[in-house]
Amino acid sequence: MINTKPYKSEEYKNLIENNFSEIWFQFLYFEVMRSRDCVLFMNNNPNGYLILQVINWHHGLVLSSEHKKQDRKNFVKNWETSSKSKKKPNKKLTYSLVSELTGLSIETIRRHVKKLINDGWVSYSKKEGIMYSPDINKAKEMTEYLNPKEIDRFVNLLSSIDKIRFRP
Repeated sequence: MINTKPYKSEEYKNLIENNFSEIWFQFLYFEVMRSRDCVLFMNNNPNGYLILQVINWHHGLVLSSEHKKQDRKNFVKNWETSSKSKKKPNKKLTYSLVSELTGLSIETIRRHVKKLINDGWVSYSKKEGIMYSPDINKAKEMTEYLNPKEIDRFVNLLSSIDKIRFRP
């Protein structure tokens, strides 16, 4: 019988160590294809994609702390309507933090945040920091075009790992 109990961290580490090339190349394929889709989504702007990804990560953490329902339907609804919220996060996202997380210079961050503001993705103030604040159409582009591709690719990655994990 196949063991279907949840893995512990050490068991996952052993699985990866013992099947490294097979799992690693599946993971790299996921990363390469996701990055390509995201760069294309951001009009062939890799730095803009990387910076917006950090801003979205921060925004997602804020939403997760405010909303109990974590299923995709509710999360997407909250994501798409969050720019209308008057509630401000208690942790602001600064140029220096984005720089630290991306490895890009603060000046590069400033320049790209200005472009993201002009393109309608974010807002910025010294008091509130960088905030994800797209109009509803921008938010829908992300949740209806990009996220479904990411989910499909992630499912494929997890399925390939499960095939290895449950191999007789």
